This record gives sequence, structure tokens and C-alpha cells, in this order.
Amino acid sequence: MIVYTSVAVFLFFAIALVIPSGFSVGAVLLLAGSIVLLRKHAKIKLQREEIILISVLAFYFLAGSFANLVHGAPIREYDSPMRFMLVIPVLLLLRVFPPIPRFFWGGVATGAIASGLFAAWQFFFEGGMRADGFTNPIQFGNIGILLGILCLPGLGWAASQRRSTFWLILLSGGIFLGLLGSLFSESRGSWISLPVALLVAYQCYGDALNKRHIAASLAAMLVLFGVLYVMPRTPMEVRVRLSIAETQDYFKSGNTLTSVGTRLEMWRTGLLLFPERPWLGWGKEGYMKEAARLTQAGKVRPTDDVHSHLHNEYLDALVKRGVLGLAALLILYLVPLALFVKRIRSENHAVRPYAVAGVLLSVCYICFGLTQAFLTHNNGVMIFAFTLVILWSLLREQESNGAAYNSVNGTHRAAP
Repeated sequence: MIVYTSVAVFLFFAIALVIPSGFSVGAVLLLAGSIVLLRKHAKIKLQREEIILISVLAFYFLAGSFANLVHGAPIREYDSPMRFMLVIPVLLLLRVFPPIPRFFWGGVATGAIASGLFAAWQFFFEGGMRADGFTNPIQFGNIGILLGILCLPGLGWAASQRRSTFWLILLSGGIFLGLLGSLFSESRGSWISLPVALLVAYQCYGDALNKRHIAASLAAMLVLFGVLYVMPRTPMEVRVRLSIAETQDYFKSGNTLTSVGTRLEMWRTGLLLFPERPWLGWGKEGYMKEAARLTQAGKVRPTDDVHSHLHNEYLDALVKRGVLGLAALLILYLVPLALFVKRIRSENHAVRPYAVAGVLLSVCYICFGLTQAFLTHNNGVMIFAFTLVILWSLLREQESNGAAYNSVNGTHRAAP
């Protein structure tokens, strides 16, 4: 069964962005595999922190469902919060049958490399438009850069493996091509996460790595992005300059018919609506109706398109589900973050890559949420929820292995 969960985890990441709903293949396999837990002899030993994690997932589901019920939302609006409940049996499955670590790291690196190559193909050979895979450019860019960033702590794991050179090359390729895929998507919001993630990775893992290697790696990344910015007509240079121009245009002339102008006006709309229903919000349909009413009344300017969310995770939760919705969102991000942070200085060095990866997962989603309501999209929900429980199961397995190994030998070693 461990081989089954390992293959499912590999597929979840490896084909996430290169086939339609690629992440669903591994997710469905994991969910289907959880049926084996119905066997009487399947023993599940949950610690207090796992109960906390399950409670966080359940609370997000209950808060979203309660808000939907209050606002009379259609059944389809329950789909997104329900996925956080469906991942609970997957967590239980992976605690009993944890995936083999190299399948996880190999899947993440393969997914990042595949997304970068696919993005390059779309950008250069399919008309030079923004790379979007089989989703939209924002989701593609965010998930692509997340896969690349998750390869960073994998370097620490790779250094302890017998085939360390192979793994270091593979994961380094994942870092580079994950970032490249995001670049070709021209999703500016995803780029915010990179410097934050690098800083977090350094703070979490820096003392265990060679300082000169860290400095050289950071310098290389800064030089790369600096060159990409100053080179004429690169996606980064064009998009950054466009952002500046559109922001200035919005504040000078009130132009809301641009990408940045639309976002800023939607945020202003949300800030106008929130005080009227602060506790439980307006719901999705209520928000859209009220936004249209404010536009017709001349209180907000018309934008270039009608959007069902506010392009900001926190404001979207606040306006649609009120303080309860925002609290559920913050708990979803911050409680798992705290659980992983507790282990970033673990004496068991096999634990640390997964702890750092868990921290980076939450940090990236927190950054993505500044300019995109990421969890209003199916792939945003699935990537976060499943990656969270996969990382937690790997971390707990390494803790168990380390404790057992230490009790006999007094030392720790990394799992293959």
C-alpha cells in the first residue's frame, strides 16, 4: 500500500499543470485508497497536533458551509469547502501508509520542470501569449512557482541521499524551471512570493547549509531576475512597467479599465460593502448584486469585466463570509504554519526539509492571496489541502523513524 500512496503522491505533483486537471489524478487515487482504513486492523495513532490539523480543516468547511446556508447559496458553492473535509481521510491514510520521500521530491521536481517546459512551449510556439497550461495564467503561474519553491528545502534532503548529485540536479532544475514557468505566465502576483520564500527558507534552513553556497545561490537568482528585468521586452520587464503605469493611471485619472485599475476598484468596492454586513458577509451572489448596484449608483466606477471574486483572498472572505470567513481563512493558513514552524529547528535533520516545505506552502499561499482569491479556484484548493496533508504525513513519519533510530543508535539519519 505504501507503493500505491507513493505513486499517487508522485502523480499529484508531476502532472498537476501539464494535463487538464492533472492534480485530480493523484488526489482521486489517494481518496480512493483511504477506503482501506475501513479494515478493522488498520491502526491510526493520532497525536494532539493531528487532531488540531483535522479540526482546522473541518472548521474551514463548517464556516464556509454555514455562510452558504445563511446566504441561500446553490449546492455548487459547497464544493470548495467540502474538499477540505475530503482531504481528512487522505491524511489518515498517509499516516498509516506514508509515501516514500523520493516519490514526493521527485514528483515536485518533475511537476516544476514540466510546468516550466510547457510554459516555454506555449510562450514561444503558441503565439507568444501568457502561458496558462490548462487553467488561467494566474493559477498556472502561482502553482508553478510554488512547485519550484518547494524544491528549495528538497536540496537539504538531497544532500543526504546516496545519489545526491542526481537529486541536487533534478531539484535545482525544478527550482529554475518552476520560476521560469511563472515568468512566462506573466502572473505578477506570484513573483511577490519569491523574495519572501527565499528569506523564509534562509531563516529556517540557513544554519544547516554552507553560507557561501547560500550567498552564491541568492546572488545568482538576483542577477538572473535583474537581467530579465533590464532586458528589453522580457515578460518581467513589460509586466512590471505596465503595473506601475496602470497604478499611476488609476490614481491620476481613475482609470478602472486596466488589470491593476480593475483590482484596485474591486478592493474599494469590497471596503464599501464590508461595513454593511460585517459578521457573515454578503455571499457570492449578494456581493455581485451589490457591486452592480454601487456601479449603477455611481459610487464605484465600472471595470473592464464582471468578476465573481475580489482578487484578494482576505477581502473576498471578509465581504462574502464576514468576520467568520476571514477568521476561518486565517486559521487555515496560520495554524498549520505554526505546526511546521515548531519543527524547523528539529534535531532530527530528516524532519527539517518537510517542516520548511510546510512553512513555505503557507507563506506562498499568504502571498498569492494578496492579489488573487486563490481558494475560489478548484486547483488552488486541491493543491493547498493535499500538499498540506502530504507534507505533514512525511514529517511525522520522519519523526517516528528518527525517534526509533535514536533509541537504538543515539543518532539520526535521513530516510531514502
